Amino acid sequence: MLRKTVYPMIEGLVGKLVDQLNTLGITPNQLTLAGCAVNLLAGVIYAKGYLIFGGLVLLIAGLGDMLDGPLARKTGKASPFGAFLDSTVDRYSDFFIFGGLAVYFAREGEVFWFLTSLGILLGAMAVSYTKARAENFIKDCGVGFFGRAERIVLLAFGTLFFPVLKFVLLALLIGTHVTAIQRILHTKKALEGGRS
Repeated sequence: MLRKTVYPMIEGLVGKLVDQLNTLGITPNQLTLAGCAVNLLAGVIYAKGYLIFGGLVLLIAGLGDMLDGPLARKTGKASPFGAFLDSTVDRYSDFFIFGGLAVYFAREGEVFWFLTSLGILLGAMAVSYTKARAENFIKDCGVGFFGRAERIVLLAFGTLFFPVLKFVLLALLIGTHVTAIQRILHTKKALEGGRS
């Protein structure tokens, strides 16, 4: 959703950043793995309780996630393996981020929010899995409002503006599972309608 609405507005800036990365000799897969490493750092920072700092680091990691695809297309290095690697690494990144938050809440003795963080992680995995599995049978299953970009932006906002964090977490908990259900129903409808 965000990629379709926000990306066109910043396409020029993205192009300049991609040109710079290409000049430096950075490959798309290197950028993907570097983004994962930065997400791991964000998760550790969250776990230690530095939520605002963690939000800033998360945004930096998100920038890498936004640029690896355009870099691959710009350099002619787009490939099925690159897309597969990117999707797989995103799952590790989700674990690092929401696992870090879960550790933070566990250390604070906030059991409900610890479980909420784990519930969001489960929802994030379900959103990804339903899309990947569905697209073995239908052409596209990118429906729903809580894709990865939306989750990252919301979480970064919630941790940068701490008073709203718990409202954001509840929205993520509900939104991820609703999105997974939307994708299940979309796939069911498409298959029953004989479309692909």
